[in-house]
Amino acid sequence: MNRHYLCLLFVLTLMLPYSALGQESLSITVSTDKQNYGLGQIVMFTVEVQQGGAPLAHTPVYYELRDSQNQVRANGLISTDDTGRYTKQITIGDDFPLGPYTVYVRVTVGSQTASATTAFQTIPEFSSDIVLLFTLAVGLGILGASRKRKFSGKQALYQETLNVRVGTLGG
Repeated sequence: MNRHYLCLLFVLTLMLPYSALGQESLSITVSTDKQNYGLGQIVMFTVEVQQGGAPLAHTPVYYELRDSQNQVRANGLISTDDTGRYTKQITIGDDFPLGPYTVYVRVTVGSQTASATTAFQTIPEFSSDIVLLFTLAVGLGILGASRKRKFSGKQALYQETLNVRVGTLGG
C-alpha cells in the first residue's frame, strides 16, 4: 500500500508544474492623460491588461468613475485591443462636482481577478473674460507705475533747474 501512495504522490508532483502554468499572473493598469481637468474637458484613461507579462488581447474590462462623494459618474464594460490596451474618453459634464475623482478598473480571466485605480481632479477654469480683465488690470497698474516714475524724474529735473536759476539770481 505504501508503494501506491508513493506512485500517486509522484504523479501529482509531476502534474503540479503543468497546472501552475495555466495560472500565470494577471495584471491590469490604468492611467489618465492629465492630473487636472476643467468642466467640459475630456478625460482620457488608458487600461492595459497583461497575463504572464504578455498583453492580453480582446479581454473584457469593467470600469467605473466615482466622484469625491463616491457617486458613480460613469461605468461600463470595454474590451482590450490586439495590444492588450483600451483608451476610454469621458467628458466632464457641467453637473460634475469639482474635486477628486477615482477611476476603478477590474478584469477577470478564468479564476483570476486583477484590479487597479487612478485618480484625477476637476478644477475651476477661469473664463477668457476674467483672464482678459486681469491682464488689463495688471497692464494698467504697470503703465500707471511707469508714468509715475517718469513724472517723478521730470519733477526732479524741474526742481534742479529751478534751484540753478534761483542760485544764479541770488548770486
